[in-house]
Amino acid sequence: MGGPTHLAVGLLKKPHGVKGDALIYPVTDEPETVFAAGRRLVVLDKEGRVTGRELVIERSRAYHRAWLLHFEGIDVREGLAELRERQLAIPFEEARPLDPDEFYMHELVGLRVATVGGAAVGQVAEVIEAPQGWLLDVAGPERRHLIPFTRAVVERVDRAARLVVIAPPAGLLEI
Repeated sequence: MGGPTHLAVGLLKKPHGVKGDALIYPVTDEPETVFAAGRRLVVLDKEGRVTGRELVIERSRAYHRAWLLHFEGIDVREGLAELRERQLAIPFEEARPLDPDEFYMHELVGLRVATVGGAAVGQVAEVIEAPQGWLLDVAGPERRHLIPFTRAVVERVDRAARLVVIAPPAGLLEI
């Protein structure tokens, strides 16, 4: 079985106003491109599988840290009720090609984790989105570690070597 076919680009949080606009939290660093008028977005179920439902963006605009999208054919807030807390996605082939030092979060699962000095820590079992930021759930030989996915801790991600190199602060791996 291959990897995912679609890339999540936003989370539909709730209706906004009474005329069918939706508040979207982007999970892309290019929301102005991804949320352009005419773009088709696929709705994912709670497990991240494609539901078969598509939404076409009629208009969009930035709104604080989120985006407001209006979809074709949805002109009342009730039309969005079943879509609350659902991820919206695009097919991978519509995503821009990644630069050599870029990666998708799902690609981190299964990568080996080692310290800058080369000490093995474990393997990424899961990537967790927490209120304070992303965490790597790393399964080590004797315990699991939650590693903050920040520039201060993660030195580099080497896709080719399937390796995440970390510089953990004192005591992090003992927690």
